[in-house]
Amino acid sequence: MFIDEWFDESFFKNLSVSEKNSFSFGQFFWTHAYYPHEHLELWRPIPDPNESTQTLASIFQIQAAGQDAFRRAIPLQTPKLETNEEFLLIRAKRRPVILIQPEIFIPSTVNRGFRGRVHRSRCTVAQIFGLEDPQTGRAEFSQIFVDRVRQMEYPQLMFLPKKPGLFQVDSLLRLDELQSVFTPHLDPTQFALTDDVSTILRDQLQFLLTGKGPNDYTLLREEMLRS
Repeated sequence: MFIDEWFDESFFKNLSVSEKNSFSFGQFFWTHAYYPHEHLELWRPIPDPNESTQTLASIFQIQAAGQDAFRRAIPLQTPKLETNEEFLLIRAKRRPVILIQPEIFIPSTVNRGFRGRVHRSRCTVAQIFGLEDPQTGRAEFSQIFVDRVRQMEYPQLMFLPKKPGLFQVDSLLRLDELQSVFTPHLDPTQFALTDDVSTILRDQLQFLLTGKGPNDYTLLREEMLRS
């Protein structure tokens, strides 16, 4: 037995117009998501001999992070960059994500008179990766691995069956790929997990982050692994 067989046609639900704009846990969005870098490389400004202050830059080059990384001598005014900051070289791709933590508003009045921003318009999302190439149909992962994900063996992963209008191929939700996203950058879809699947995902997050159980996720996982 696999999780997609257990829920069958009750894995996803369609949202009304009002629900689509509600930004709720388990809702699907599209956004540009970045790949966490494994090799630290930086975009460093190329000095302009005609700019005496060296605080303005329009041309940059890629450099491997050296001893002076995050310890530059002069800040930039345009674009803004402090001496203890860097522009990182990262890749990003537009992909589907699931909303994990909707934005929680904090009124600015609680910090009146101080510089820090208490409200940042952020949501936490988990990235979704296709298990095969949607153009060629070539498998990106072994069937052994895919079946183990479908059996809920790995608490950091959830199998998502393909859904017309959302993603073309069976996919992988990675809870070890959570990202903070500026809320206006999220493009809502008309789909969300059903309430039952959302409950499993909530409990899966609890188990992954705290190790606590039993809950609906651990009980279903035991059922899957026994089958």
